[in-house]
Amino acid sequence: MTVLLSTNHATMRFGGLVAVNDLNIQLKKNTIVALIGPNGAGKTTAFNMITGVYTPTLGNIVYKGSEINRLRSDQITKMGIARTFQNIHLFKGLSVFDNVIVGGHCHKKYGLFASTFHLPGSVKEEREMKKNVHILLERLGLGDYHDELATSLPYGLQRRLEIARALMTRPEILLLDEPAAGMNPKESSDLAGFIQEIRTEFNLTIFLIEHHMQLVMDVSEEIYVLEYGNTIAHGTPEEIRDNPVVIKAYLGEDDIE
Repeated sequence: MTVLLSTNHATMRFGGLVAVNDLNIQLKKNTIVALIGPNGAGKTTAFNMITGVYTPTLGNIVYKGSEINRLRSDQITKMGIARTFQNIHLFKGLSVFDNVIVGGHCHKKYGLFASTFHLPGSVKEEREMKKNVHILLERLGLGDYHDELATSLPYGLQRRLEIARALMTRPEILLLDEPAAGMNPKESSDLAGFIQEIRTEFNLTIFLIEHHMQLVMDVSEEIYVLEYGNTIAHGTPEEIRDNPVVIKAYLGEDDIE
């Protein structure tokens, strides 16, 4: 199976603090992989290294054969790696439609001059982008909300909207940072099905951070476990479920029954 992205001995230090130590992760094409561990384990730092927010202190990150750890976040997004955030990042004053169309701007071929003076190429590109937003909103069950303010949506739909905006960047890898945070059990169950659906429909590789263990076990094919920045386990959901170190340190008996 093709490896799309790998972190090779990736280490992130902040002064004397080692937030992530010697991280070696492989994301294979069209798989769903989870990164779990308690708060402060280094999970979001790992995401930030992959998406260009931080440059690893040591090691490197390779995407489709090219080292990306010194690229800007916008360059990495344009290459095909998109993400969502633990705290929903939506443009509060914009509609559902406008929040999603922003995601397509990373691939715009025409600049400010062409857009300002409505040159034919720019007009055609904008028309095509709007069409693609409408199609995407319908595919993700948000078509009835395109004119509503993003923040007026129920919480679960706001999460879905943030994913829609990420999908508008045309990613091959989608990073989801605690997508079930703040959701009730019904919303979390719906999210599990949604993640599996978009993986198939959009031909995605999905890498997620999540504390909701039932969701992790339901959707993941591989799981990495971090403790204080160190990887203490890696395996299938069944292997992680039965790992006594993981059970004791993270999951607890009741959470994985």
